[in-house]
Amino acid sequence: MMNNIGRMVVVLLSTILAAGCANQNIKPIDVICPVLGAAVGVGGAIGAGALSGDDSEGAIAGGAVIGAGLAWLLCREDKPEPEPAPAPTPRPAPEPPKDSDGDGVIDANDQCPGTPAGVKVNAVGCPEIGEKILSLEGVNFDTNKATIKSESEAILDNAVKVLSDNASIYVRLEGHTDSRGSEAYNKELSQRRTEAVAAYLSAHGIDPDRLSAVGYGESTPVAPNDTPEDRYKNRRVDLVVTEN
Repeated sequence: MMNNIGRMVVVLLSTILAAGCANQNIKPIDVICPVLGAAVGVGGAIGAGALSGDDSEGAIAGGAVIGAGLAWLLCREDKPEPEPAPAPTPRPAPEPPKDSDGDGVIDANDQCPGTPAGVKVNAVGCPEIGEKILSLEGVNFDTNKATIKSESEAILDNAVKVLSDNASIYVRLEGHTDSRGSEAYNKELSQRRTEAVAAYLSAHGIDPDRLSAVGYGESTPVAPNDTPEDRYKNRRVDLVVTEN
C-alpha cells in the first residue's frame, strides 16, 4: 500500500511539473483541475489494480493521464475569439478658409468683407484708393430735377449695404449725364443729382463725412450717345474710393 502511495505521489508531482512546463502563463485552475483529476485517476487505477492484481506503474500512470485529461476538459475555459478592433474613424478633411466676397483675402483677415466682385483690394481686403466699387446705373430723377424716383431705391439701398460692409472706406460720388443739353447745364444738373444720392445714403445710415459729391456732366461717357441704350449707360453715379 505504501508503495502505491509513493508511486501516486510521484505521478502527481510529474503532473504538476508537466502542467507548469506546458504553459508559462498558467492560472491556478489550470494546475488544480489536472492534479485533482490525476489523483482521482490514480486512485481509480490503484483500486482497479487491487481487484485485478495489476498495480503496475503503467496502470497507475495511465489512470493519472486519463483523470487529468478528463479534468482538464471539464475545467477548461472556452475563451471566445477576440473581436477585431473597430477601424479608426477617419478624420474629416479640414474645410478650406472662407473668402465670402471672393477678393483673395480670407474672412478671418478681411476688414472689408463685402467688397464687390472685381474690385482690387489691399492686404486686409479693403478696396484700393482710386478703385470704383460701384456704378449706379438706372438711378432715375424727375425731368430736369434732382428728385430721386422711388423705383431707384433698390439700387441705392444696395449702395448703402456695400458701404456698410466696407465701413473703413471713404468714397467720392461722381455724377455723369448723357450729352443731351448744354455742357454747362449737364454739369450743374449732375452735381445736384449726385448730391441727392449722397443725401439718400446719409439718410440711410452712411456717415456723411465718408462721402463727397462731384458732378462731371457729359465729360466722361462710357459709351457713345447715339442710342437710348448707350445714353442710359452714361447716366450714372460712380462710387470711387478716396481713402481706406
